[in-house]
Amino acid sequence: MNEVFSNRASLIGVDWGSTNRRGFLLDSNGSILDSKEDGLGLLNISDGKFLEAFEALTAVWMEKCGPLPSLLSGMVGASTGWTEAKYCTLPAGVEDLAENLQIVPGCKSVWIVPGVMTHDHSKIPDVIRGEEVQAMSFSLDFEKHLFVLPGTHSKWLQTQNGQINWFSTFMTGDLYAAVLDHTVVSQLHVKEDTASMDAFELGIQTGYSEHENMLHLLFGARTKVLFNELKQTEVSDYLSGLLIGMEISSALSTIGIPSSGVELIGDEGLCERYHRALQICGIDACRSDNSRIGTTYVKIAQKAGIIRNTA
Repeated sequence: MNEVFSNRASLIGVDWGSTNRRGFLLDSNGSILDSKEDGLGLLNISDGKFLEAFEALTAVWMEKCGPLPSLLSGMVGASTGWTEAKYCTLPAGVEDLAENLQIVPGCKSVWIVPGVMTHDHSKIPDVIRGEEVQAMSFSLDFEKHLFVLPGTHSKWLQTQNGQINWFSTFMTGDLYAAVLDHTVVSQLHVKEDTASMDAFELGIQTGYSEHENMLHLLFGARTKVLFNELKQTEVSDYLSGLLIGMEISSALSTIGIPSSGVELIGDEGLCERYHRALQICGIDACRSDNSRIGTTYVKIAQKAGIIRNTA
């Protein structure tokens, strides 16, 4: 980081999840001057040493730029995190997040961004932490956007008028690991380094068209091997496709087919899989990166009066 950048720095933003975290040094426009990423997610912090972990991530920036206010989002604000930040309800925009920032006790210039919660049509509560900041970074003030953030718990979010107005969580990654490693399906599964796209695409088509038969379809990941309709080395890719296809069908049955397609945010490999899956299901998709996340951190900080609005 050069001296010119250090003179422009106004804010630190940290996307702090369960397994990983990424910090951003930002100017007053939300441009990323520098970034750092490591594996010190919530689950890897021992003895509650969040302050020490935060200082390790930001020490060089603080040394070169002086004390900077910091906004943290993600699971760091969960009840098991550094300091719990309560949830906003839908619809939620930048102003709602700014009004509900939680200052970290003992840290005068470190705040945690609240999560967002809702209840679905079955009155089941659902929550997001961190994804709200990522999605808002790509949401225009007036257009409707549908985002998918693949992962252990995949998140689907819809935004309009600069607010999140709907989201839903799918335990796709968790279920994939559980079925593959802890059920009868695992007995006929053989690991293979090379992916079978044919098996993956078959799983997508089956899961998407028959998602309401999930429990029966999962058993088919075993019986297809028994009757030589699937190789043991293809089980993992078939199961992956099956579950992603079910996820897509379930989400779209609630939100409807998006007229402007789906924007994917997250790990490159997972986004590639979801991109292919959505194409097979007849849905346009594109991948967005993290380059605009700084704008949301800055807007929240400006609305909260933490940094000045230079516009």
